[in-house]
Amino acid sequence: MQRAELAARLVEASNAEGAALLKEHSALADVSLAYAIKDICYEAFTIEPARSVKAAAALSLLVNQTSSEEIQAVAEWVAAIAALVQGQMERAIAHLDLAETKLLALGDALAAATTQLSKLIALAMLGRYEEAIDCGLRAREVFLQHDDLLSAGRIENNIGNLYFRRERYTDAEAFQSSARERFLKLNVDQKQLAIINNCLANTHAVLHKFASAESLYEQAEQQAEAAALPVTLAEIESNIGNFALLQGRYDRALDYLERSRRRYASLDMPHQSTIAEQEIADAYLELNLVIEAATIYERIIPKFAELGLRAEQARSLAYLGRAAMVLGRMAEAQTHFKLARDLYEVEGNEVGAAMVALSQAQLDYHEGRIAEAGKTATEVEAPLVVSGSWRRLLLARWLRGESARAQGNLSEAETMLRQTLAEAIHNQQPQIAERVHTSLGLLAASRNDNASAELEFKRAIELTEELRAPLPGEEFRTAFFADKLTPYNELVRSCLADHNRVGEAFTYVERARARALVDAMGERVSMQTGVVNSISDQLNEQFQVQRQELNYLYNQLERPARLSTREVERLRSEVKEREQAISEIVRRLQHRSGRISTSTSSLNLEELQRALGAATALIEFSALDDEVFAFVVTDNGLSVTRRLATEAEVNEELIQLRFQLDALRSGSASMRRHLPDLTRRTRRHLEKLYDFLIRPLEALIVSRRLVIVPQRTLHYLPFQALHDGQNYLIETREVSYAPSALVLQQCLAKAKGSINKGLLLGVADEYTPRVHDEISALAPLFPQALTLLDDEASTSAFLRDAPTADVIHLACHGQFRPDNPLFSSLRLGDGWLTVRDMQQVKLNCELVTLSACETGVNAIAPGEELIGLARGFFAAGAPSLLMSLWTVDDDATAQTMVEFYGQLRATRSPAKALRHAQLEIMKTHPHPFFWAPFVLMGRW
Repeated sequence: MQRAELAARLVEASNAEGAALLKEHSALADVSLAYAIKDICYEAFTIEPARSVKAAAALSLLVNQTSSEEIQAVAEWVAAIAALVQGQMERAIAHLDLAETKLLALGDALAAATTQLSKLIALAMLGRYEEAIDCGLRAREVFLQHDDLLSAGRIENNIGNLYFRRERYTDAEAFQSSARERFLKLNVDQKQLAIINNCLANTHAVLHKFASAESLYEQAEQQAEAAALPVTLAEIESNIGNFALLQGRYDRALDYLERSRRRYASLDMPHQSTIAEQEIADAYLELNLVIEAATIYERIIPKFAELGLRAEQARSLAYLGRAAMVLGRMAEAQTHFKLARDLYEVEGNEVGAAMVALSQAQLDYHEGRIAEAGKTATEVEAPLVVSGSWRRLLLARWLRGESARAQGNLSEAETMLRQTLAEAIHNQQPQIAERVHTSLGLLAASRNDNASAELEFKRAIELTEELRAPLPGEEFRTAFFADKLTPYNELVRSCLADHNRVGEAFTYVERARARALVDAMGERVSMQTGVVNSISDQLNEQFQVQRQELNYLYNQLERPARLSTREVERLRSEVKEREQAISEIVRRLQHRSGRISTSTSSLNLEELQRALGAATALIEFSALDDEVFAFVVTDNGLSVTRRLATEAEVNEELIQLRFQLDALRSGSASMRRHLPDLTRRTRRHLEKLYDFLIRPLEALIVSRRLVIVPQRTLHYLPFQALHDGQNYLIETREVSYAPSALVLQQCLAKAKGSINKGLLLGVADEYTPRVHDEISALAPLFPQALTLLDDEASTSAFLRDAPTADVIHLACHGQFRPDNPLFSSLRLGDGWLTVRDMQQVKLNCELVTLSACETGVNAIAPGEELIGLARGFFAAGAPSLLMSLWTVDDDATAQTMVEFYGQLRATRSPAKALRHAQLEIMKTHPHPFFWAPFVLMGRW
């Protein structure tokens, strides 16, 4: 048997098997065998890290059978590599120091120097940079003395990486370029070229040498794949993801970062997996998924502390501080910034400390300490210039200019902002350019230079929409938009100042409204194929397990009377954990999703007017500076009515109205004895709201059917119940709703089908005891009716039968989750159907009715994005939704549904049918609580 074969067998053997092999082949148990095992360890380090650990165990067996100092030195060397794989940096350094000492004692200076290649990695991970650089330079001298140019190049690459880690990018480039030149002259293998090309690409990316970085990454990826180097490939994928994030190519960033995370997880490399999670969190923070990013940072910071990775710990603390700042937790942000700054100072990392100071300057700006923010932004420029980090440098310069603008130093501000804009464009930084255009627009507006202001705001919008378009899921697109509404609002303001530009103003309101929902309604998703599918399958399995556990926990919480307070809290905590896990799985699947088609729809006003016809008017509410105003669109015109009310006035009346409605939620007999008085009190608020919102528009809407596009808290207002002093609005016309005019246009564009086949699902509980009667009364109204009750009305039955139904009626308990709107849900026979679950179904129906409590309540995200059950069903393909705004009365609901469906079959118009039903219920139940909870959204 040859030594190479014996080495391979020893690495794979158990301890007992290895001892037997060494005994059998004792003549081969020498230094050459030790080096053969060492070679296996090194080869496995970037291919199969777990095998490096096995190699260390095999060498331990060899050491036990010999007194050779050289074998012991090699064993220490290999044990260090195993410790690196396991993220144990201090242990790795201890082993390497022993190996070096033993090899020097044996007179093998070259081998002793070679051990320092690994030592540099461990020292760098621990933040001992000066020590690492000194170590590397000493080793390089030894290599050059022995004419070992390959090792000299490898150590130069490591030194370059150390400078990169310290964010001294020009120094990093010098060493890495020298290493690459040596490797090319030596015609080294694909493995070594993949490593150096990846490292130099990282440096060129930060130095904004984007073309060179792109080429080097491409070469590195191809070389790593050709050489079958999974660890190196995971590093390259991570770096390509960060490079794409730097450029604002968010879809590519999420794709490659997810590839890297999955590969590291499969390789069982804990420290690298944790770094991959950090990079995902960085991407989330930039995309405004702030809570999700903070959750990851909170999870990984203790891991970095445990692994002794100070630089990563400091970075995560700094970014967690930024997340806290966005969430309005300013004291918490200050704490995180201080901890991060302290860690960077211990490391001697001036650039890292400057980054934290820049975040502190942003916090000062948000809290109104404008001058202090500008001063700090100026101070951090020097270390950022030295580092060569254009991204952070430009952010600092933008903040300087913005601070000067906010203080009224307009000339200084314009000079700084113009310079920053030119550099942002030159360095391909669209995210910074978008901020600068917005600041320049505000600056021009303050000078009453409206033409220049509009030009800047339009450019900001173009960049925002370019950056947003390729994002891989509606959750990402919704979040990304959250802090980018200023240019839209300012253009609306500018257009409204000119009576001839009402149409433009309306267009900008629409461009900023429910855009992610519009995309979702026109989007199809297909998962990538190939290697990723095996991991996607694992994620889907995890999703199903978490989903089953979550359903169990939901059902347990439905019986709070049987549980102690401690048990309820425990269950709620477990629910939160499962919901977070499911959300993370869905996002991870979306990271690598490829969209076959995405809606590119834009509002066509003429088309909308034709669709409205002579009988319908659309009222779209909006607000600026606390002023509520409304656009009215009819077949013969578009107009705007200003100064309807202040938002404060409307909100006060709405609060009082909801108080009156909520008084009847409990069904208390004592409250219901006072219905005439309660009705009068409720009507007073409805009259006031009518005076605010509808009376100024009466001449424009005449007697037309109304489609209401609400704004902010108006989403919670039952417009059909507004009272003009003589009649409720529903008594004079049909009323329906839409999230935006463009969503309505999408709904109206869907081909009309039949309403013959009804899918009727009912789940009775203590809240809805008459569900069976309701379903039994509705079934005869359909030529074809599939009736599923209680256990039969399961999630799987819904997912199976919903795609082929014309009308879907869900009579069950519903819950809106203000704390987590995407988990708002309907209680079916086997558990809860959530908004997230709706992503699994494609509907081809005419109408979905949610005959349950609060099914029409939504969280309102920036950009008027509805986050709730309405979003789920619209995205699934429903053109019309019938939903409730508050807890419904069971008897009144059953009567409403019978009246509604009877008229729907006769008129084929949900709006006509709902008006008829509400007028009928009003005759016996005059209080709006009973007849007004249901609203129609979408096609009327």
